[in-house]
Amino acid sequence: MIKYLFWGDFVGLEKLYIELTDKCNLNCKMCYRRSWSEVPCDMDFDILKKIYEEVKDKDLKEVVLGGIGEPTFSPLIYDAIDLFSSFNLTITTNGTILDGKLKELIVGNVDKLVVSIDGFEDKYEDIRGFDLNSVVSNIKDINNLIMLRKKEKPYIVVQFVASKDNLDDIFKVLDLADELKAYQIIISNVVPQTDDYKDKILYTKYENKDMKDLFEKLRIYSFRRGLNLLLPNVELKTERYCPFIEENALVIGSDGGVYPCYRFSHSIREYIFGREKRVLKYSFGNVFEGTIEDIYNSTEYQNFKLRVYNNRYPSCLDCDLVDGCDIVKISDYDCYTNKPSCADCLWSRRIAICP
Repeated sequence: MIKYLFWGDFVGLEKLYIELTDKCNLNCKMCYRRSWSEVPCDMDFDILKKIYEEVKDKDLKEVVLGGIGEPTFSPLIYDAIDLFSSFNLTITTNGTILDGKLKELIVGNVDKLVVSIDGFEDKYEDIRGFDLNSVVSNIKDINNLIMLRKKEKPYIVVQFVASKDNLDDIFKVLDLADELKAYQIIISNVVPQTDDYKDKILYTKYENKDMKDLFEKLRIYSFRRGLNLLLPNVELKTERYCPFIEENALVIGSDGGVYPCYRFSHSIREYIFGREKRVLKYSFGNVFEGTIEDIYNSTEYQNFKLRVYNNRYPSCLDCDLVDGCDIVKISDYDCYTNKPSCADCLWSRRIAICP
């Protein structure tokens, strides 16, 4: 039976992503920041405090310190952990700049630590321009603190963004995740941001037997090591599922803007099966213009949520007219006149996965 969502069926906000900064200490080859022209900024403490005051008594299922930037690169990282320590708190990080104080705070207050490791040794350094051994050392320090304090958390999650560049290292990264006592490894597909990466995707529109066979081997390999493995789709599937909408989530950017997802939190360029697309930043409000709850419950956002949840928007990915369509070149609106357009979203097809 097909389920539809109607006005009145919505529950309140349950998950909040907070982007402390959109700056980063690295310049990874496949990063979204490579395709934008925005001036990077750090979140002001006044914004962070206002967010906390508005949600401190809310029954949120999870707060995620993440975004397009590196949260541990933000001057507010210590304040943010202190403020949101009573919540189920997740940090997504490249793991490169975890000092002693931060490690102590993480072990004392964070429930889940998602660390990006997109290759092994030389390949990791080629992609991220950093020494993997330093990241491994940082995670091992955190594991040692967990043991010393006789704690179970934070749970370590390793995220691997797969492309033709690093696929050969995927089993080595699984071994490393096991060594780092990770309870989960998330494999996501790269969403190319630059012309030189557009042909390095591993997913296809139709039959993809080689990748499916590889993923079956990965399942067996990870099962034998006790790793919880989360895999993306490698073929285009009919079903569309937006994790941000389904999990009643919002993203608050470093500028205080309230966004429906990471994809619309910055203006970027994507390559969708080799086709260039401009994705425009789209905010439903700002925390200094209204409360988070009012923005979440606004008619504009609820209509957007209703439309996405019920899949009432076109699918550019498998449209017969896509090659001759100008509308598909930008996310401003789609051929149903929906604004913004989710019709090309690879996350809703589970080809790309956000932690």
